Order: sequence, then C-alpha cells, then structure tokens
Amino acid sequence: MKSLLPEIKFLQRLTDFGIKLGLDKTRNLLEAFGNPHRGYYSVLVAGTNGKGSVAKTLAHILTLAGYRTGLYTSPHLVYIGERVMFNEKPINKKQLVLKIRQLQEILGSQPYHLYPTFFETLTVIAFSFFADMKADVVVCEVGMGGRFDATNVLPASLEIITKIGLEHMQFLGKTYHEIANEKAGIIKQGSTVISAMQKDDAMRVIQNRAREKKANIYKYGKDFIVRRTAFSASRQVFNFYAGQERFLSMETPLVGRHQMENMALVVQSVRMMEKAGFPVKEEVLYKGMATVVWPCRFHLIKKDPVIVIDGAHNPDGIRALHGTIREVFPETRFSFLTGILKDKNWNRMLKILLHRNNNTDEIVFTRPGTNRAVDPEILADFVRSKYKINVTVIPEPAAALKYVLNTNRNWCICGSLYLCGDILSLMQ
Repeated sequence: MKSLLPEIKFLQRLTDFGIKLGLDKTRNLLEAFGNPHRGYYSVLVAGTNGKGSVAKTLAHILTLAGYRTGLYTSPHLVYIGERVMFNEKPINKKQLVLKIRQLQEILGSQPYHLYPTFFETLTVIAFSFFADMKADVVVCEVGMGGRFDATNVLPASLEIITKIGLEHMQFLGKTYHEIANEKAGIIKQGSTVISAMQKDDAMRVIQNRAREKKANIYKYGKDFIVRRTAFSASRQVFNFYAGQERFLSMETPLVGRHQMENMALVVQSVRMMEKAGFPVKEEVLYKGMATVVWPCRFHLIKKDPVIVIDGAHNPDGIRALHGTIREVFPETRFSFLTGILKDKNWNRMLKILLHRNNNTDEIVFTRPGTNRAVDPEILADFVRSKYKINVTVIPEPAAALKYVLNTNRNWCICGSLYLCGDILSLMQ
C-alpha cells in the first residue's frame, strides 16, 4: 500500500491552489481524457444544505433499481475515495492511483502553479472513472456555487436545487439573488429543474433562468409536497403528494424536519427520471428511501447516553440541527463537541447552537484535521464572553473524544464534516 501514497499525496497537495472559479481547466482535462462525461445520463444537485442527502438517496434508489450508478459528493469523512462511488462502493486505492497517474501523464511538464485545483482534478478523475465503469447514470453534488463549479461541465438533463442559504458570500455574493444566480447557473437548455422552496428573491432567479433555458421547472410546495406523519430519533415517516399521485407511509432513516423537503426532491426526481427512460418500481422506491445510509447526518451512534454526530457546518445547518435536537430529545440535556472552519460564519453558528442554552451542560472546542480550522481558543473566548456555560478546549480530536466518552453525558458532535470524519475514524 505504501507505493500508492505518493500519488494520493500529489492529489492532496493540489489543495494548496485553493478555489479558482472557471471551467476551462476542467474542460481541457476532460477533453484529454476523451470527454468521458458525455457518455452517461447525469443529474446535478446544487444548493446550500441538503445536497449530499439528496444526491446519496437518489443514487441509492437508482442502484437498487439496477442501474449502473455513479455518485460524486464532497467532502469525504475518512477516505478520499468516498467522494467517488460506483454502485455504492468507493473507488479503491489502486483504481484511484491509476487515474492519478493518467492525469500526471496528461499534465506532463506543465508548470506546477498552472495545475488544476484538488477539486477540479478529482472531478475529472471521477467522471473518467464512471465512464470506465460504464455508468448508466451519474448523480453529482455540485461543490461551491454552480455556474463556475467544476462539476458544471456535465451536460445534465436533470438539475435539483436544494434550499439556498447565505454561504461562501466572498465568492458567490451577499444576497439571495446573487447566490441564486450562481446556483441557477447549472440549468441546461431544455432540461428539467426541481427546486426546494426558496426565498422569493432566489426563486425569481431560478424561474427566470429556467425560462431562458426553456427548461421545465417543478417547485416544492406548488407541484409536489410531503407531509410528515411520524418521527423518532432514528426514522421519519411521510406521505408524498404530486397532483393526483401519492406515495403513502414512506420511511427514511434521515432524521430532522429539514430532511422532509430533501426527500420530496428525491421522490420528484425519481418521477421525472422515469420520463427520461429510467423507471423505478414503486417497491424499489420505498425500499431505497428506507434503507439509505448517509453518515454524520443526525447520526445516532450511541443511545445511552446519547451521542449524535451531525455535519452541520453553517448557520442554516446548525439551525436545523438545533431544531431536530429539541424535537427528538425535548427534555434531554446535551453537551457539545465542536470544531469549525475559518470560512464559516462561526460566531453566528455558535449563537444559534447555544440559543436557550439552559439545557446545555458544556461545550468543548477542538481542532478538525485541516489547516482551515479556527483556533479553538478563539471559539472558547467568544463563548466565555457571552454565555454562562462550562467551556473546555481540547485541541486534539482524539483526546476530545476520550473526554466525551468518559463523561457519561449526552453529547452532540457538530460544526464541520472534517471533525465528523476525524471522530468516525477514531471510533473505527
């Protein structure tokens, strides 16, 4: 295995080049690979929160239906290959190394500073791998934004837009109108668009872009809707309605009221894909919805005492998490283990997390395994200055987890998917 490491390290070093908006490098690399992304039906999933849950559930259902299905998501939790899944199995290290070597040959003697970014590179590798595996369909989670995201090279026939929030404003704009303009950039000519319920400014942008592209658009709350009928700490039950069609008593293990709209987007997408030649039997739809596994989305890993891991990493995500905790465990006191990245609105996240903190025993700050993490002492100082609550700093996630497990209290681990990945890796 050690012989594989230099190639993977090369891929990881490309992170140094950060975020570069534009599609030219991705298109040029794909052309060198023979334009593999044009060989399968593709679905793009954009938005601020819920993209991964929608993409994973849709891909799971399509795989159960017998279609050769690729899934591209980000970030990963433990192994980089989790981002590139085919029929629900990650690209293995040998396959990944072979793809990196192909890429290195194409780049040749090009100056290092002109290399593509990590995300551009992995996107090309994923699309080429899916072609090698003769995928029927690829479900692709858009990275940041949409219009200039590397994934937007896909000639998607179906675009899903989850709830849009105010995030990455330094790149995407400071208003819902500006951010929606970037997200709606994924809409292709003559395609089908499925959108969550949006702020009025955002929805106007999406509708106008769909009209310009002569795309059919279906909106949650107008064309389809769900009604939740039951929920617990590990499952939700709901009914789906679209005109005269209905699916009753569907189940999902993805917990939280916010997941209801996400699952509605999935069911509506399955209905639309049938018209595109990808029918799914009703029993397969029900089974797929009920059996999807998506770690770190209100992930109950221990029941007594309770330990929940959730990848909430922005204000909207923390708000959804806070609401789910109060709904599922209304009388339960919790402590929090948290680490946050520098490019997030961390002070807003903490204010939401600690709102009505009378049910909070303690908050522990640690440092996720990335140089993008906020110094946990800065987070601790902020909380100490505003709240009467026990605050502890344990910089190393391993030591922080040991502390959590020794307290015999109820805990929620949140703030960054990188931190969730660190914790899962340690627990494994």
